Amino acid sequence: MLEFFIAALVIGIAPGPDNLFVLAQSATYGARLGFCIILGLCTGIAIHTCLLVAGVSALIAASPTAFFVIQCLGAAYLLHLAYKSFGVKAGVVKMDGDSRSGLGMTSARSLYMRGIIMNLTNPKVILFVLSLIPPAVRLDRPIHPSLQMAIFGGEFILATMIVFGSIALLAGTVKKFLLTSPKANRNLNWFSGAVFVFLAVALFMV
Repeated sequence: MLEFFIAALVIGIAPGPDNLFVLAQSATYGARLGFCIILGLCTGIAIHTCLLVAGVSALIAASPTAFFVIQCLGAAYLLHLAYKSFGVKAGVVKMDGDSRSGLGMTSARSLYMRGIIMNLTNPKVILFVLSLIPPAVRLDRPIHPSLQMAIFGGEFILATMIVFGSIALLAGTVKKFLLTSPKANRNLNWFSGAVFVFLAVALFMV
């Protein structure tokens, strides 16, 4: 099972939409709130793992209608976040999560929920989990296949925390140099908005 963990780390390090999302959000809100988003994403992975074990993921992937509905919900949510990002007025960010900043009222809880919703409304995650975890299950192991999938899901979450956590720390470090620049923070919000639009379009590129 160590091989799976290494593979999950490599997949996490590879450039992709999720890395860009974590980078943009951590650069906008700082490392601490960036970790709230990462926890939300990991919670989403845990839920996807449970759906996989229960056989629900396979049913969704096999249903074009269900898959399309999830795509539309995910795109609508991302475009909503893009609209909010573009609408933020320029202002000096005082501290991580400071509601008085130009970032507006953004709490750790709301960003945590953002990570969960982002993951659950992304049908590509369903396909990714289906293509990554079941093939790693081996019937000759003295562990039930369902338990193996649960363990692999836990390893995937750990790898995600390591990779995305590193990205959040890096982006948070960069943000510290932008705290006194209203223009820079405005540009970060526009960057986040552009990332959301890109991710919304990317949902339909399966």
